[in-house]
Amino acid sequence: MRQRTVRLAQVAAITAIFLISLATGTGTATAAAGAGLWTSNYVATGETDRCAFYRDSNNNICYIDDGGSVELGVKFTTSERVLASGVRVYRVDAGAVTGSLWKADGTLLATGTFANQAGRGWQDLVFVVPVLLEPYTTYIASYFAPNADYAFEWYFFSYSAFTVGPITAVQSVEGNRNGVYCYDFEPCWPLPTNSFRDTNYWVSPLWAYAFDGFYQPVDNGMWNKAKAGSAIPVKFSLDGNRGLNILKTGYPKATLVTCPSASTPTDVVEETVAASTSGLTYDPYADQYVYVWKTDKTWAGKCYRFELGLKDDTPRTFLVQFFK
Repeated sequence: MRQRTVRLAQVAAITAIFLISLATGTGTATAAAGAGLWTSNYVATGETDRCAFYRDSNNNICYIDDGGSVELGVKFTTSERVLASGVRVYRVDAGAVTGSLWKADGTLLATGTFANQAGRGWQDLVFVVPVLLEPYTTYIASYFAPNADYAFEWYFFSYSAFTVGPITAVQSVEGNRNGVYCYDFEPCWPLPTNSFRDTNYWVSPLWAYAFDGFYQPVDNGMWNKAKAGSAIPVKFSLDGNRGLNILKTGYPKATLVTCPSASTPTDVVEETVAASTSGLTYDPYADQYVYVWKTDKTWAGKCYRFELGLKDDTPRTFLVQFFK
């Protein structure tokens, strides 16, 4: 496999946002991967005219053992400024598979190597440093299959684009086809620019909001203490107004957990508000979201983990010990 030069042109503040979230316990390098066009357990619909080779019995995804080695990708845009945190692929090739993010002009923005994996299945690669994506700019998320074993579905992008959250895999049109590839012996190498039957190669960027931790009165990375029945203003920023439809169904939620030992450091939540119910608002002047978390008086003497539940699938949590 040819060596690749990584040209990272990141904004220092965005790097700090990602690293802070790892350091404070609001995410980890594996758990904070982000959301993709397809979930990590996605099962294909499997139209019979879109595959002429083998199908995985678990995920109904078609795959092929091709010759040589090949880079396979998808063109996409974003409607919001978000972070590209990695690449998700349906992996078939057991070799040294790498994932990459490109601008459409051929600039390599990030790359990395997937962990070794036997067999077939969904796998995530998380970049060491995330990439800030600008709206309405075309990018390519791709991966390199050294043995040219890969998953595919013909004609996937022939008739429409495919949108999940802010990310859109663009529709194939004359002069700008989607579902791109490049064999390692071709002039286009390593950027995938060729297209065949508008094929989906089951590769997706992973995206995440630019979240830099919870603000006071909540402490990150340590136990908080609060009066049971109080309403806690949970404050955070996503680098701008992303609307109020940012939470997954059923979130935020609180899960009962084991309380810490008496010697564990804690910090009292010093700000509460008057509220009868929970709810989310956005303050444009402070560029902050505020979720008012109305706790229950029966939680006195118990401990809970609060999980925000953003739609980017990254865990944003903190721990609270309640007193009477």
